[in-house]
Amino acid sequence: MIKRLETAQEIKRKEKRRQYTLAIVLIVVLFGSVFGIVVNSFGSSSSSQSNQIKYNGYTFGQAYGYYNLSLGSYNYFFTFLPNETTTVPVLTNFSRKISSYSGKNVYIVYESYSQYLELSQNLNQYGERVQGACTSGEVCPDANLPVKDCTDNLIIVKNSTINKIYEDNNCIYIEGDKADLLKLTDEFLYRELDIK
Repeated sequence: MIKRLETAQEIKRKEKRRQYTLAIVLIVVLFGSVFGIVVNSFGSSSSSQSNQIKYNGYTFGQAYGYYNLSLGSYNYFFTFLPNETTTVPVLTNFSRKISSYSGKNVYIVYESYSQYLELSQNLNQYGERVQGACTSGEVCPDANLPVKDCTDNLIIVKNSTINKIYEDNNCIYIEGDKADLLKLTDEFLYRELDIK
């Protein structure tokens, strides 16, 4: 079967029709975007107030799945609010405060990346450098991580049958049930910041 040849005029008309269709689609998208921004701007002041949570004199905001807290020039991010971490029974014994990491390297041994992220994004504001590590005497899953011990500023997050946070030399141990470790990490940060 032979395809019918189109005249130059028919080709121009089809091309013009495609251009008009494309222009209409772009205009609809543009106006839809502007309309969405305008509609969202009406509710932003009330939604930002409703996303604020108060605890013990501190005001937490909520965005992107995290609770954030501004203290002076520092911004902290948490997965759980302070009253949500109290649902996890914990034994604590440490006196160190977050300012003690100022200008020092901090190393973190962790069970899951979310614990590392929670600690590093909050301690990074103080420490010279915050990075993952392995403890001496144990098998290291990543050969690129440095091996550290309690002569360094080391935070060790690991599974245990008892939920507890304690200090030994320069090591902070955050131990507990696997499901509770992120709450315990936040509990540690809240106590370091004197929020609890």
